[in-house]
Amino acid sequence: MGARTRFRLFGREVPAALYPAPRRQWSDPESVLGRLEGALPPPAPLHPCFCAEGLFNGQVYLMRRIRLRPALQIDCRPGWYFDSMNTCEKLEREGRFLAAPPPPALWRNGAGRSAAVGISTVVAWRESDQWMALAGRVKAKSMPQRAGRIHVAPSGMFAPPYSITANVRRELEEETGLGLPPGALRLTGVAVNLRNLRPEICTLLVVERPPEALSAAEFDPTPLRVPVPVRAREAAPAWLAETEFTPPAAAALLLAARLLRAL
Repeated sequence: MGARTRFRLFGREVPAALYPAPRRQWSDPESVLGRLEGALPPPAPLHPCFCAEGLFNGQVYLMRRIRLRPALQIDCRPGWYFDSMNTCEKLEREGRFLAAPPPPALWRNGAGRSAAVGISTVVAWRESDQWMALAGRVKAKSMPQRAGRIHVAPSGMFAPPYSITANVRRELEEETGLGLPPGALRLTGVAVNLRNLRPEICTLLVVERPPEALSAAEFDPTPLRVPVPVRAREAAPAWLAETEFTPPAAAALLLAARLLRAL
């Protein structure tokens, strides 16, 4: 069970390493959580290359390592959001890995940086014979190159408590207004964004119908309906031709498609 790379989503390369969850973990999202070790360090100021307006330096969980056996798990340590901005997001802002991807030895090892763990959930539903997913256009905040890109909703930083289900429930309610039915959440895998070396825990929630609006704090409030590439030659709407997905969103869609194909 190693990383899968060199994927494309609707004709665009996905700069991410994908670690699909084994079938035995699909119905147990908490199984992806490994050991939580270490003490919370004192908070540090945000690097001056970023604009702090609208940002909150909250406590998050940072990757120590991703383990592949005997199960797909991510070991974590406590940290702060600005620590991740100062190390990982700074790599992306500088375009450090645009010309060449980072060394594979760094993909699963969080040493030497503060790699905040994210969680991206694909909220999917059926429209006739096609699976669709909820998404939105992200706001720039301190990363102007992300403005207008498409991200799945809900998505956010992995923050206390140390529970995937609790985090998804909170983000789902805040960003979409939907509730999380007991036992409905599925684990699809873990991805590593090769632009900033941050990991993303990816999950799937199947619903009957999408919400009518998104949180204006994170997204353009008008929801987007994007196809999940379940079929090998999944057609994309024409309006997607000039739009980029964030790497975590693209990875989450690809991992969700794998699960939906099996189901």
